[in-house]
Amino acid sequence: MTQPREWKRGRQRYRALWLAARSGLVACAAAAILAAQTPKPPRGPVLVLTVDGDVNPVLVQYLERGLREGARRNAEMVLIRLDTPGGELECTREIARDFLASEVPIGVYVWPPGGRAGSAGTFITMAAHVAAMAPSTNIGAAHPIMAPTGTGEEPPKGDQLKTLTDKATNDAVALIRNLAQQHGRNADWAEKAVRQSVSATADEAARLNAVDFVAKDLEDFLRWADGRTVELPSGKRVLQTASAPVDFIPMNWREALLFRLVNPNVAYILMILGMYGLIVELKTPGFGGAGVLGAICLILGLYALSILQANLAGVALILVGIGFFYGELVAPTHGLLTLGGAIAFAVGSLILFGSSDTGVSRPLIAGVVASTVGFFVFVLGAIVKGQRRKVVTGIQGMIGRIGEVRRPLNPTGTVFADGTLWTAEAGEEAIEVGEKVEIVQVEGLRLKVRRASDVQADQSPPATS
Repeated sequence: MTQPREWKRGRQRYRALWLAARSGLVACAAAAILAAQTPKPPRGPVLVLTVDGDVNPVLVQYLERGLREGARRNAEMVLIRLDTPGGELECTREIARDFLASEVPIGVYVWPPGGRAGSAGTFITMAAHVAAMAPSTNIGAAHPIMAPTGTGEEPPKGDQLKTLTDKATNDAVALIRNLAQQHGRNADWAEKAVRQSVSATADEAARLNAVDFVAKDLEDFLRWADGRTVELPSGKRVLQTASAPVDFIPMNWREALLFRLVNPNVAYILMILGMYGLIVELKTPGFGGAGVLGAICLILGLYALSILQANLAGVALILVGIGFFYGELVAPTHGLLTLGGAIAFAVGSLILFGSSDTGVSRPLIAGVVASTVGFFVFVLGAIVKGQRRKVVTGIQGMIGRIGEVRRPLNPTGTVFADGTLWTAEAGEEAIEVGEKVEIVQVEGLRLKVRRASDVQADQSPPATS
């Protein structure tokens, strides 16, 4: 009996589907085998960056360069050896964002012994995938401090200051708790570090789970970190740091120069030296070394002040103080302007960076104020006195001296002055031989004279110089 035509067609469709499915399974199996046989790119070295100083925009650039280098070389880890007293909160936030977005594991090692991860350094440590401390180091004291805005406006006081401080504190607490929880660390202790400015030694921080472990040196850190699982944006990754090569990435010359410049003490000294140099150049005209060095120092100092967001009121007071010092030289007030200048200079220096923990050193301010007073009183004072002193040597030193007519001046004749015979010219009045004349002008080798007064005629000619 012949089978129906529809049944044959169905059987053919089912057979075609089965063959397609079998081909797909074979293709998937082949792809899996090839993927398994394709070697994964080898993991790169551990890149070590060193931070020794305040957290500022230059440091952000350095760390971002290190993270880019780590991504390019498929680094096993970017390890940051950290020793900082703190710094700008906005820069700290930027670093934390970079850490959280990094596809390269990041470690922070508070080092060397005696170093610290203070204030902003606490946030940076909490943001790392692996955090450790060397013996005899400390971490904490991360309470935010209201720094000057740099606008010169009157700083907030009373309730307004309390409100702004509370806002900054709560904002910082939210940030550090998020960072700690992201990496499984003690968020409660991190909050205390912000609200109560608590600090912890290396052993205490490890016991409180503020950091992961204590490592005596870099090799110890890599051994402790080996085998740990970290969470990256792309997924989990098991670290293999014990056998990874280590490559140090120092700051380049530009970063190192700017990093040292962007320091309150250095910026302050550069600004003062720049002012010294320009003032000396103005008082002793001529395109000399003082003016060149002064201009360079002043430009570098102003650059650093702009990065550090210096208080314009502090800069203005320093300039007013220098103006008072200069006024004492021009119109002496028996020390009154000097006293006012010293007070204005000192107050301006104190409020230049507000009360932040990275402000200008108080002993440095005292030394600079004292040296500035001495500079204006003794150095510039001697220059001004020398400029005011009457010239007693050379051609110009002859003006005002008394000579004797040897050949009648009618109006031209000869005058004996300063041990030499000179061609001299009088005015319209004739002057006879033997009369005394006063030199009023020297033009080359010709003198312009006038008849000396009765008082001058009684004076004998001054000795030859």
